[in-house]
Amino acid sequence: MSEHAFDVEVADGTALVRASGELDLSTGPVLERAIGGLLDDPTVRAITLDLRPLRFIDSTGLRIVIATDRHLRAEDRRLQVIKGPPSVHRVFELALLEERLSFVDGDDTGDGPVPR
Repeated sequence: MSEHAFDVEVADGTALVRASGELDLSTGPVLERAIGGLLDDPTVRAITLDLRPLRFIDSTGLRIVIATDRHLRAEDRRLQVIKGPPSVHRVFELALLEERLSFVDGDDTGDGPVPR
């Protein structure tokens, strides 16, 4: 079983979702439920997904990120992804998602940029 944590904070129409540990087949459904609640909330206009604490992501995690982005774009909302460590971000590069998704670098304080 994979170790993971998905923390969600919502303020002023923006949600910050921090993913830590591993995002894979066994942990993906937990993140999907958390994000699903945000997608169903019309007051949430933007989601920032912070991947800095993530150690591993597989195709399940990529699918969740892509589906979230697609859903938000269809409703004129947006997803911003704070880049994870090089081993995690490399998976996005290999899947050619650098141009499709909105990636930003986080700062060193542990609180990344949150879209307003």
